[in-house]
Amino acid sequence: MNEMNQQEMMNQEGITLSELFQIVWNNKLPIFFVTLWIFVLGAVYTFVMITPTYTAETSIMVQVDVSQSSTTTSDQSAIYVAQNLMATYKEFVVSDKVLEAVQADVPEIASATLSSISNSISVSSTTNVLIIYIKVENTSPELAAEIANQLVADSIAIANDEGNEYVLLQDKLKVLDVAKVPSAPSAPNKMLNLVISLLLGGIVSLGIVFVKELFNNKFQSTQEMERYLHLNVIAAVPGTIKERKLVD
Repeated sequence: MNEMNQQEMMNQEGITLSELFQIVWNNKLPIFFVTLWIFVLGAVYTFVMITPTYTAETSIMVQVDVSQSSTTTSDQSAIYVAQNLMATYKEFVVSDKVLEAVQADVPEIASATLSSISNSISVSSTTNVLIIYIKVENTSPELAAEIANQLVADSIAIANDEGNEYVLLQDKLKVLDVAKVPSAPSAPNKMLNLVISLLLGGIVSLGIVFVKELFNNKFQSTQEMERYLHLNVIAAVPGTIKERKLVD
């Protein structure tokens, strides 16, 4: 009955900020070790378990032919057509036809599936800029650069091949930047992973402490007994062997 009354009074009065700090301070060692344990796990996962990946970047410019007319209307129409071609090329560069050609020209990915190759490629563009950016990710920096350059070369060659009759893309794509071998991995972000591990460790450890305190229905001091039971404590029996030795 007393425990029920205590719990009811605590729910009514709530908990003060100083009590929160006291709870944290009393459990500083569990909080420290749980946080450290999760941080170490995050560091091991980041530096040992994750294979670093490298990103090679290349770009293509869509050519606009305005040689036949110099009027403003014709220029704007040509730019409009070029912008539409960019959307077409972004889909064309990751098509099975182009990826099969790249797979045939790069022996290292001969056994890879087309879907895995496509997933390693990202194609993007900027509004009102007739440049297409291509990024290729791979665990090998040399292979990432080779795939990126071969992808651009094969896509332009297939687009310009008159036998394919890709009239909209013929002679309209030019290489702007050649992919270089990346010197540093693009993933994982080691510093970010360590920060996340540290924050996660702190949150988990604090959560464990507060959950433990939430279900703790015992009085921790004579002051708590006087506050919740409205009784004056005359004497208290030491609860631990250390406390009993101090009394003796």
